[in-house]
Amino acid sequence: MRFTRSFRKPLWIVKSFVEKHKRLIGLAALVGAVIFLAAKNFLPLLPKIKSEKRIGIVGQYSFENLPYEISQNISRGLTKLDETGVVQPDIAKNWEILEEETLYRVHLKPDSFWSDGTPIISSDISLNLPDVEIRHPEPYVIEFKLKESYAPFLGLLSQSLWKNHQFGAGQFSIKNIKQRGPTISQLKLSGRENNLTYRFYASYESAWLGFKLGQVDTLSDLIVNPLPKDWGDSVNLSTDTGWHQYLGVVFNLTDPMLSSKPLRQALAYAIKDKAPNQVRALSPLSPRSWAFNASVKPYEFNPDQARELYDRATTEATISGELTIALGTSQSFLPRAEAIAASWQEILPVKVDVKIINAIEPNFQAILIAQEIPLDPDQHALWHSTQPTNLSHFSDLRVDKLLEDGRKISDQKERREIYLDFQRFLVEETPVVFLEHPTTYTINRK
Repeated sequence: MRFTRSFRKPLWIVKSFVEKHKRLIGLAALVGAVIFLAAKNFLPLLPKIKSEKRIGIVGQYSFENLPYEISQNISRGLTKLDETGVVQPDIAKNWEILEEETLYRVHLKPDSFWSDGTPIISSDISLNLPDVEIRHPEPYVIEFKLKESYAPFLGLLSQSLWKNHQFGAGQFSIKNIKQRGPTISQLKLSGRENNLTYRFYASYESAWLGFKLGQVDTLSDLIVNPLPKDWGDSVNLSTDTGWHQYLGVVFNLTDPMLSSKPLRQALAYAIKDKAPNQVRALSPLSPRSWAFNASVKPYEFNPDQARELYDRATTEATISGELTIALGTSQSFLPRAEAIAASWQEILPVKVDVKIINAIEPNFQAILIAQEIPLDPDQHALWHSTQPTNLSHFSDLRVDKLLEDGRKISDQKERREIYLDFQRFLVEETPVVFLEHPTTYTINRK
């Protein structure tokens, strides 16, 4: 009985309160219902706060040669290249190759749009393709007329598309660009859900400093790990293999000593560990390329073979006494260059002068550098004897002919045979000692 009375008393108080303030309670309920409905229907229409991602990249780039992943974020191309170098449709639906492989008729996907929301039609598209006539016969058809056949042409159509040099065809639009001379120092992109800011650094040291200063939250695709051992657990470090890069020793074949093929091969055999804890590089093509030749000469460490070839080189080239070789490299690869120099000096009677260089000197002897590998196997610009970008000044009539033929034949099976031979002959001549496909590092702030 006492329990019942104690239970009823709070109920009387609540009932009395409700009776006294029922108008106020009703009004509050009505206002709450209105706010709930407004929030449910109108909040999705309000602008959302976008997340911001700040990424540091090492390298000097202009707008025309941005890394493929960045350019694809800004704007897609008519085509795209997969990791094996095979051309795939992107904005293009399909294509026809006509008139002895000099006319490319490309059909566009009708459901593709520019970043301003308008459909992509052929008359909007302008591409920087020297010596190519561009036609717009229909709204969703664009034609490219070449003066002569060029097998890698479809790969060129992967470059970013632009409407009036302003609107792209990607998930992001350009918000701001800062430049330092001809190179980009900062690129800001605006997307529907998040923003990206890329900062470009000239060296790994400056990139690491920028990370410590809070300029960026991610350092992406580094081939040198700048993270000190005592950094702690405030960052995440992930690794991958840089399949489309290689580290190698490039020889200058115009040098009186290094013009000797036996000497170059001797130096190749005299490097003890060409890929310490890395994936070994065998040729200038990526192992993931459809044209890669895994059967080229590997130049595994062989001191006896190195000494035999060195003796032949000194006899044929009338080289006498101790040879001195200048090996240049960047600060980042200095420890690796010193290890190569130590191996050469241990196996062969040579003296190696290792020095840090900031640019490739015209009369260099040997340099240790990282080289980007094009997705398409066409390497005419890198190895043909007529090209100023042929760093080693390599010249071989067989290789020149193969590089020329590889650009004319579009059939992939025939092209593959050409590039298998190209790699075999090039590696045999040893203008470069191919070392490794470097491990790449990505550092994220927690």
